[in-house]
Amino acid sequence: MIYYNFIKDTKEYLKSVRVIKDYISFDMIFPNTWSILKNHTKDIEVIKNDSDENKVVISFVTPFEEKSIDNIEDSIKNIVKYNIEREEKERLFKNKVQELKSIFENQKLDSLKSLKFDIEDFTLLKNSDDEFTEGDKQGDEDVESRNREEQEEHKQP
Repeated sequence: MIYYNFIKDTKEYLKSVRVIKDYISFDMIFPNTWSILKNHTKDIEVIKNDSDENKVVISFVTPFEEKSIDNIEDSIKNIVKYNIEREEKERLFKNKVQELKSIFENQKLDSLKSLKFDIEDFTLLKNSDDEFTEGDKQGDEDVESRNREEQEEHKQP
């Protein structure tokens, strides 16, 4: 990959790139709500570093070889793409719930009884169990936390 394109695509998240003996480390700053799937980090060492309320610094380390560096760049771009898409889906979902709530508040019961949804290939969005952040324990905690949040949201009217 051309390094310029990688920097251009990730400049909002890229903190530093370090060469450490025979390894290279890409240090990224991500929102702490982001997830990293195991399939995003195959053959890459992932190290969770400093974090604050909203951000976390994650280092992606791999041997200093062209193929490995290309792999790490692709992986980081996929992580960014995945999480931005997930955030957009969550915003869209919340907006659609608000629209539906408005319909229920403003329509009469008889009209609501005849309300139908025309969705051909509807599948439920759910969290993946192979999320990974800081070791498998952290990924499991993220999944459990997100599952609890989903359950609480479903309980609310």
